[in-house]
Amino acid sequence: MLKEEFYHLLTGNTGLMRIVKAGKIPIPIIQKYFNKWVPSCYDLFGTDHSSTAQWAYVWGLKGRYDEGSSPQPAPKDRLNEAARRLYRQELEGLTAALNRLIPEGRPKLVLPDERFNRKLGTHAGKPYSVTGEPLGEERYAAYLADVLPSPEDERILREIFKDNDWIVPIEERSQAVAGNGQ
Repeated sequence: MLKEEFYHLLTGNTGLMRIVKAGKIPIPIIQKYFNKWVPSCYDLFGTDHSSTAQWAYVWGLKGRYDEGSSPQPAPKDRLNEAARRLYRQELEGLTAALNRLIPEGRPKLVLPDERFNRKLGTHAGKPYSVTGEPLGEERYAAYLADVLPSPEDERILREIFKDNDWIVPIEERSQAVAGNGQ
């Protein structure tokens, strides 16, 4: 299962790299989609303190990503949190690689804090900003409207998608990699 999930992450990241290299989609719009989807990815790890994850580990159905290399015993009551933390570390590295493709002087992509816009776990439904600061309930709806994709963002994307140059073609990317001797 971990290999399959790695494949999905790699495929999505490869597409993002091609999009960022093309430079047609504004980084602030990409950031809004990061803000929308990354919290959903965090939620896919399940609830914190999951007894289901604990029993799946005990029965040998679930393991840790770093099981073979970690000398520490598995935190059975916090398996989902540990997996989510490793996932975030992976995302941090991938985001740093994307940011290296963004020209100097342009905004860089930032991962939303693990507390932002969560539907599961300790922070579910609580009003946190993208950077993890607590917000008042009264401000939260307006804040979400500013940091998540809007109908205007979707309109802009529809216009960009009319041309085929919004993503670097796979052939061009493959030739560029081959040309660099990588």
